[in-house]
Amino acid sequence: MRFDELVGRDVVIWGAGREGRAARAELARRGVTATIAVTGGGAVPGDLRDVVDGDAALERLLAAEVVVKSPGIPRTSPDFVRLAARGARLTSLMDLWLNDNAERVIAVTGTKGKSTTSTLVRHVLDALGYRATLAGNVGVAVAGDLDPEVQVAVTEVSSYQAADLTVSPRVAVLTSLYPEHLPWHGGYERYVADKLNLVAHGPEVVVVPSREHELFALATERAAAGTRVLTPGELGIRARGDRLAWEGAGELLAAELGLRGAHNLANAALALAAVHAFTGMPDEERVRALEAVRGFAPLRHRLEAIPSRDGRVWVDDSLATAPQAVVAALTAYAEARVTLIAGGAERGLPFAPLVDFLADRGEAFPVRVIGTGPAGARLISEAEGRVPRMESARNFADALERARSGAVEGEVILLSPGAPSFDEFADYEERAAAFRAAAEDRAPG
Repeated sequence: MRFDELVGRDVVIWGAGREGRAARAELARRGVTATIAVTGGGAVPGDLRDVVDGDAALERLLAAEVVVKSPGIPRTSPDFVRLAARGARLTSLMDLWLNDNAERVIAVTGTKGKSTTSTLVRHVLDALGYRATLAGNVGVAVAGDLDPEVQVAVTEVSSYQAADLTVSPRVAVLTSLYPEHLPWHGGYERYVADKLNLVAHGPEVVVVPSREHELFALATERAAAGTRVLTPGELGIRARGDRLAWEGAGELLAAELGLRGAHNLANAALALAAVHAFTGMPDEERVRALEAVRGFAPLRHRLEAIPSRDGRVWVDDSLATAPQAVVAALTAYAEARVTLIAGGAERGLPFAPLVDFLADRGEAFPVRVIGTGPAGARLISEAEGRVPRMESARNFADALERARSGAVEGEVILLSPGAPSFDEFADYEERAAAFRAAAEDRAPG
């Protein structure tokens, strides 16, 4: 569905959060007056008018011609199930925007690596002289008319947003896949299906890590006829443990890059392949594209080194909210002594991949694990008898104090929690701020 199809129709926006507000503002700009409905026990912001809540909200949704659903509302909720069964016409802000702009969009999704890969794609496009912008979960909101001079909108798409799409971008990138947000989706199979919905509506190209990766088979199965499923390797782009190489264009050693970790080299390979797929990059531009990766600065809270004067190496990876992301972070410091601060709010994700990795790490480069929050307590419990040097902290502040007092000079103090922050903090940024304050030896705030 497109924005112009909403003119003159009875439209209800489901949800009063950031995206619900953005949807109302955008529709009003286009001459569409929409009511906001807040179902369940959701609070109604005091500054909003024309909002329906309580029992009346569901009835208003059921009566609407079109419902613009906010991404935070689970498809597993009873209200969603009832609307879907009634045949309600549902769309979302992302779906409306993408229907208007799909031909100019490179969209990136995946369990982890979305933001880094999206930003890398934009960075390479800029270096090649294209007019590009970032949109979606990273960058500007997907609302408003895309500037006619913009040639490419690089868009990060969450699983919540992908689930509601009825159109695919011209180029889609799938970075990784493992369990996350399972209660929202209703299980891993549904999570996979919702992620893969990004590629189910006729993109020209879908970029995946390799033919051996499970995403290749899943994308091939889900994508429409005529869609090309492309890997970096088919273009001669290869990310190895210590370098990123492009046949005919050269190579970059990992030590030369601002990106740390093999997973980030793989993200860079995906970004180069995505730009190639969109632009048809001529051979003479490949050297410039590869060189552009050298100048890329890593994003905040993703293996970000924090300046400190205490002789330790403090690394903020607060956005690592799944166990597999912690494995990737530890792999990036495979030859270092590490104190790992892990845990936070409980989400029930399996810690087996992390426990197995820690158990196999060996003694040459030991890892001391400090668990915090309910998830940290469970990690320590599940690793008991298999992983040495594990201890529980009373809270995050205690974890930081334990890390500082127990680490030797040169040791890496790594915040890579493998869990959300909501047991103690408003979000991952607030958790990262407390970590940064400890690194800088000052009071948080």
